Amino acid sequence: MKKLIYLICLIFVFWDVNSQDYNMAQALDMHTYLNPANAGLNSNIMGGLAYRQQWNNISKPYRTAILDINGRVMTQGATGSVLGMGLVVVNDVAGVNELSTLSAQVAIMGKILLDEKQNISAGIIGGIMQRKIGGDLTWSDQYDDYGYNPNVPGDVLKTERRLVPDVGAGLQWSYGVGSSTLSSNDAIGAQVGLSFYHLNKPDVGFHEMNDERYIRGVLHGSVGIGVKNTPLQMNPQCLIQFQGPSRMYYTGAKVKYLLQEQSRYTGFLFSRSIGIGGYYRFKDAIVMLIQLEWDNFSFGISYDITVSDLSLKMGSQGSFEVNLKYIPGKATGANRLL
Repeated sequence: MKKLIYLICLIFVFWDVNSQDYNMAQALDMHTYLNPANAGLNSNIMGGLAYRQQWNNISKPYRTAILDINGRVMTQGATGSVLGMGLVVVNDVAGVNELSTLSAQVAIMGKILLDEKQNISAGIIGGIMQRKIGGDLTWSDQYDDYGYNPNVPGDVLKTERRLVPDVGAGLQWSYGVGSSTLSSNDAIGAQVGLSFYHLNKPDVGFHEMNDERYIRGVLHGSVGIGVKNTPLQMNPQCLIQFQGPSRMYYTGAKVKYLLQEQSRYTGFLFSRSIGIGGYYRFKDAIVMLIQLEWDNFSFGISYDITVSDLSLKMGSQGSFEVNLKYIPGKATGANRLL
């Protein structure tokens, strides 16, 4: 009975968290995670790994890790059509009770050219999601007249698990024109996309209690603008996420300084750049970003400065996030600056 009461209380304590997904500061740089219509869109193969840790001043900080691998499977040279696939694995662990969500999904993307400057891509994604609760728990039976006694046996709570299917879909428009060389740098690239996750509303509740995951919608946009005859590129971005009663508005920009351009003919020389950015998550946090692109690698590090009322409770502790990508070969496609 105690176990049932504990589980019910735990579910209500985390009710708002359970029905929502996690937020990543660098989500716009996680292609398939952002939108399945990105899987294999611009590269033959691409691999990314992201890790986020927040509220370091509590005993067990919240942690999220994401693996994103995608690439092209088939191309049609005559029409410019592309078939791509991607794999996204997410592991999120929250709190001392280790309330965790693990998901693994496969995405399939199709792209068609509208003209030499723009294309439309669509994707679907599906897989499994597992939620479980574990961790080291203590019970009232383990407290005696002198305090907590670990030698006194308490109730044993078996790890609760829930495994469910999970599906989503997305659509994206991409545009690109001009050249991004150091000499001219007059390129303009743009993306606007809309994706939906948990379309089947998977039930992730524990102990025979229903807790359907809300459908999560993501509307995102990015623009890359080369400042003509300079090594600078501007990249304003925005993201709107809606899930159940929750809304998240995220906007900001990066400024990129091009150190070395990619060779046009031999393919032996890759672009190098350094960028800094600032973003604002409405009524929640200010995000500072530094990003280095060096040959086939891209490394970004960001920190969320909490500005909501939560900063008072958490001692102004924010969130730390790193993002590493590996992109062998040249990037192609209409959105060449993004």
